[in-house]
Amino acid sequence: MGRALSRLMWVAAGALAALLALELVLRLLPVSMGMHRTADYTRWPLQNTEPHLRYTYSSGWAMRNAQRGSTNNYGQVAPFDYRPGRRPVAVIGDSYIESLMNPYDDTLQAQLARRIGTRDAVYGFGVSGLSASDYVALARQARDEFAPSAAVILVTDGDLSESLFARVGNYYLTPVAEGLRLDYQPVRGDGLETRVRRAIGDVSLHRYFQVNLQFSLDPLLRLLQPAAPPDAPHVPALRPLEDVAAQRKVADWFLAELPASLGLRPECIVLLVDTDRYAIYKPELASTRKDKPAVRQYLIERARALGFGISDLEPVFRERYAREHHKFDHWPIDRHWNRTGYGVGADEAYRLLYGAQGARGAVCAPGKPAWN
Repeated sequence: MGRALSRLMWVAAGALAALLALELVLRLLPVSMGMHRTADYTRWPLQNTEPHLRYTYSSGWAMRNAQRGSTNNYGQVAPFDYRPGRRPVAVIGDSYIESLMNPYDDTLQAQLARRIGTRDAVYGFGVSGLSASDYVALARQARDEFAPSAAVILVTDGDLSESLFARVGNYYLTPVAEGLRLDYQPVRGDGLETRVRRAIGDVSLHRYFQVNLQFSLDPLLRLLQPAAPPDAPHVPALRPLEDVAAQRKVADWFLAELPASLGLRPECIVLLVDTDRYAIYKPELASTRKDKPAVRQYLIERARALGFGISDLEPVFRERYAREHHKFDHWPIDRHWNRTGYGVGADEAYRLLYGAQGARGAVCAPGKPAWN
């Protein structure tokens, strides 16, 4: 018995030593880590992460496309702090605008700022996982904090349908008798993972499995969490996402809410509507769309009729690829845009906001009034 126990202890000690060695090795490698959501749920997503965090990004098990950077005073990915009342051009979107997989200077907001001529004339507000419902909530926060002069919103596949997800920690749309209602279920209290991180710091081995390998311990962590109190808010079940009529209602709600939410006239709001770029490179690589193609087209046509600046990037990307054969993303490992893709987006945004010499360019210029 004693000998067996001794062997078991040696095996445990060896396993622990191996894990510690692996942790030390991973700390020298570009494991994705460092982005921690703000604990102030009333400020999210305008205040995205904790401020002034240093982060590392890499893709997949081989940790490809390694990038490093930092967040600013609002927890947004930018190399400068944001100033209230600055009247910037607000660029809003999900992980495509957060853009951890690119140097900041390659991003849409950085390239648009260069075209305008002032680095801090454009503020990026990008948070991974956002959808159209979150964009409206974020627009309201940005309006009150910064009074933007114009806005550019990148609409990606799933932004409409995923607004019907009832998600803890996000804004979502609840169908009601009079239409759709914007709801928010905040994350209250620190989970086990957050408490451990705050006690001992980031664990590279954990982050490698969680982010690079996409292996989640959430089911186990939920078992270890204390039971929710009886008065905890109820989060509705997920709603079906295949309903074209429901997606059209989200599109109508989105377009109706944006001007007042941003404090801008429609002509000072640009919508860049992304497309399946892999299908442009090779038709057989086309993927099933979350937002129905008919609804995507409806959004484009309705936005144009309402006076928004609108760019359907499908023909823009297709023509550019036929002419230059340069890809717009990190194909084949990552669908997020690269410097070329963001350059196309910045060109379209600048053209729609300022390209026509006239009232639109004057009214929507940074620092100018944009709402009557």
